[in-house]
Parts: sequence; structure tokens; C-alpha cells
Amino acid sequence: MILPFKGKYFFVLLFLFVQNVPAQFDYRSPALPLDTLCSHKVVKDGEGKILSWYKPEIQGAGYVKVAELASEFIKNCPVEPTTKLKLYMVHADFDGPNQNKNFNEGTSGTEWMPNPACTFAGFVQSFAVDFRTYSGDTSYISIIRECLNQMLSNGTTPKEWIWAQCPYASADPKSRIYNGATNWENEGRGDGFNYIEPDKVGELGAAYLAFFEITGEVKYFNAAVNCADALAKHVRNVSATDERFATNFSISSPWPFRVNAKTGHIKDDYCSNVVAPVKLFDELIRLYVSLEKNSDECYRLFPDPKKIDLYKKAAESAWNWLFSKNGPMKTFVWNGYFEDVPVDTNRINRVQITPLETARYILSHPEKDSNWRKDVPAILHWVASAFGVEGMDAIREQTWCYEPMGSHTARYASVCALWYEKTGEEVFKDEAFHFFNFATYMCEKNGYVWTGPDWPTSWFTDGYGDYVQHFMEGLTAIPEWAPQEENHLLGSTSVVKEINYSQSEISYSTFYNSSVEVLRLVCKPVVIKVNNKPMRELADLNQDGFTWEDLQSGGILRIKHSAGAQIKIIF
Repeated sequence: MILPFKGKYFFVLLFLFVQNVPAQFDYRSPALPLDTLCSHKVVKDGEGKILSWYKPEIQGAGYVKVAELASEFIKNCPVEPTTKLKLYMVHADFDGPNQNKNFNEGTSGTEWMPNPACTFAGFVQSFAVDFRTYSGDTSYISIIRECLNQMLSNGTTPKEWIWAQCPYASADPKSRIYNGATNWENEGRGDGFNYIEPDKVGELGAAYLAFFEITGEVKYFNAAVNCADALAKHVRNVSATDERFATNFSISSPWPFRVNAKTGHIKDDYCSNVVAPVKLFDELIRLYVSLEKNSDECYRLFPDPKKIDLYKKAAESAWNWLFSKNGPMKTFVWNGYFEDVPVDTNRINRVQITPLETARYILSHPEKDSNWRKDVPAILHWVASAFGVEGMDAIREQTWCYEPMGSHTARYASVCALWYEKTGEEVFKDEAFHFFNFATYMCEKNGYVWTGPDWPTSWFTDGYGDYVQHFMEGLTAIPEWAPQEENHLLGSTSVVKEINYSQSEISYSTFYNSSVEVLRLVCKPVVIKVNNKPMRELADLNQDGFTWEDLQSGGILRIKHSAGAQIKIIF
């Protein structure tokens, strides 16, 4: 999708454009000129548009396939011999078995800086939350537990520091200790010794909390609270006033991008990624509200309920800034995310990851943005225009690394899918379809995922933690793309603690009593029970019950429940 609006008038034209986007507008790029892409022969439809390399005749089959291949690859990742840790714990990127004959020896990692906070947060979402629920494979729990324990033991700031008990976003390669990447400081790259990235404190904090919700292991809840406490303590109120003619407001952000956790020195002041801390605050608040007041569990997890007020104030302050006239929803200064870029004092770089993840969160919580019907398309059009690739259904990473990548292409596709789910606008379903198709080509048949079409090295973020989850979210938004001859729980508004699949039934438990699930099933169930009580079939989900949507083969089951967390689907 390449919009025809460029130059200094882009933002004015973009605003006018999104007020009334014609349904017939063709967002896709011209026909893909390539015959091969990564390790695959390119498959095209009759119009020359790209299809998935795996079972191209079946929409969505390739999305499940690459998610399965990439997830299985992580299970078999080798150990780095000098640290005795898995390759993904001490390297950001690596060459796979077809690129380096020493891969199985654990020596194919590059000398670039690892990004453990992003990697582990992505692993939690892609493997512990999404793919485990889809597949029922519990082996990912031990893999993720090992990663998070490594971070807690060897990558967390001391409790007496200014930014206390926070995870590090970067490290030096082949180091068992994470304390900020230092090997590139003379180039002005990386975070530096003792420097953290507060937005990654929010990202990994939310991942800690999700892992607690899966396992019930309180140390991960405590780790999440430590992250939230640090963010609430250091939030800055930087929103501009609404005065019409004010010119002296600051283009600053609620949290800096890079800060010395020990001294408080700020190296890089601006970061637009406030949605990550807000997600952490919102989920802690949701958990607190769900607990019975004055119960033992409430006292155990929240001995000081005054913290909740601090979380609410910090989240509100950050969210208000996001939409203020000096926030990125107005300025489009989407800047400050990647750990390996130089210090950007003048805020020159632009990224697509933060606006797209902001759009994703808005679509999940439209009550937080009364203008979501305008704001989300504005983000999608801007990303497509600024980061799209002529001749490819692909999205580039950032203006300082202007390369198309599989993960970012899949991210864009997943948000398009969510928009289609919310609005029914077919053009965005079509957009999601073709961009997802392109992203499948990054995954080799052995599960090794290229970073991009011209980048055969793989990153554990771009190829795995920040890749699988987008396909899974796309399947949840558009369930007819899920396999028609299999039963799968595609997604839930709650973390799913346990799930068991058998021919006669599916049983699962959610963390919250109140949630909504989406499943693709081979046939309509005979009965659905919540805490052993049968549910009613409904025309819609305005109340507790279930709906069934017939497809050409099987159908889509949606369940809404608020009085129990034990669900049983019997065939």
C-alpha cells in the first residue's frame, strides 16, 4: 500500500484523506516483480499479487504453518558454548543451519548487541500466551521461565538505585550479565553501562504479569509491580496546555528513552512508546479490580492499595500526553524505540512499531479514544506511506534502518486485520491478506526466519518473538483463516492458564472469570459449560453465552462468560 501523498503537504492531505476513504481504493502495491523470495519460489494469483508459499490455494494456511515452524525452531535452539545459555539469551541475531554449518554448535550468533527485554517480552506473547494456547503445547512454559529467571537474576537493576529493580534493554554479546550495551559507546550507539530504556521496563513488566497469570508464580507478579512502581515514580507531566497561541511548550515525553538507572542521568530524552507502560498499569488495575475487596488474595498481591491510584495517575498522564498537541498522535513524532540506534537528540528518526502498537491498543480499548475511527486509519495510512515498499507488500522498520522486514510487515497486517474485525471494511482484510502472505516468505521450511527479503540473518525479535504473535492475532481477528479441519482456541481477552484438546472435548481455564474467547472448530459443539453450568446460544454476545457462525467447513465459536473461568466444550 503506497499512498500517493508525499512531501510537505502530507499531513494535511492525510487528515483530509482519512475522513472518507473510498471502499474501492486499492491499497496494495503493484504486482510483485520477484520470482524468488528468501528460500521460496514466489506464488502469485491471477492478478500477479503475492500468495503464501505454503498451500497458497487455502487462505491462511501459510500463517499457521510459519507460526508452527518458527515456534518449533525456538524449542530446538542450541546452547552458546562459552556461557552455557541458549543462543537467544546472549545474542540478538544469528545465522541459521542453511547459512552457517556451525549453527548446531551454538556459535553462529553475531557480535551485535543483544536486546533481552524485547526478546523475552516477545517470547512471552508469541509462545507462552499465543502459540501455547493455540497448540496446547506446554513446553514453552519452561522455555520462557528460563528466560525470565535469567533476566531477574542477571539483568535487573539493584533495589537501592534511582530506577530500582528494572530490566535492562540491551547487553553485550555472549555475556551472562545484562547491564546495558557498552561495545558501541564510542560510536554513540546502544544504551551504555547502567542505562535502561523505560518503555522496555513497561514491555517486560507486562510480560512478567502475563506469565504470572499463566503460572501463578508470585515472583513474576512482584517483578511486574517493581517495573510499574519505577515507571509511576518517574513519570513526567509534559502535556502542552490547550492555549491556542502557546509556542513555548516542550516536545518531551512522559519517560525518557535512555536513562542511567543508578544516577538518573538522561542520555536520550524522547520516547513516543508510552503505550507499553500504559498496558502494564492498565493490567495491574484490571487485576486489582477483579479481586474481591478485603480478600486474602487482594491483601497478598496488593498490600498497599494506594499504589493503584499512582498507577492510574501515571497512565492517565501518559495517555493524555499521547493525544495532546505535543504528543505523537498530533505531531507524528514517533521516535525512540530501537536499542541499537545512535542517540537522537534532534528526534530525526521515525519508527512504525510504536504507532502500530498504539493503534492495536486503541482497537482493543476503543473507550480510551473517542476518535478511534479516525485515529487508527490515520496511523495505518501514515505507516503505509512512510514505510511501504514499491513493488512489495512489505513494511520497512524505521527511517534509520530503511529495510523491509517480515515482523513489521506482519505487524501492519495484523492491525489491518483488527481494523477489519472492528469495522467490516473489506479493503483492510485484503490488505492484511497480502501483507501476511509476503511475511510468510521470511520463514524457511526448517523454521529459520530471515529478517527481511534482503537480510538473511535472523533476529530473535524480528524472526520469532515479534513475528509469531502477529499471525496469531490475525487468525483471531479473521478466524476463517484458521485451519478448517482442526479445533483451536485462537484468542481470549484473558490469559488462558491451561488448555487441553481431545477429539471429544476442549477444556480450558482463563485467568479472569470475565472474558471472551474465539475458536475455530470442525463442528458445532453439543454443549458448552462454564463451571459445569450449560451456556445458552445467543444471536450476539451482549450477555453471557455463545454464538456459532457456520462456515463452508466447520465454524466459528465465540464465548462470553463472567461467572466462571473453567470452560468445557463437548462435541
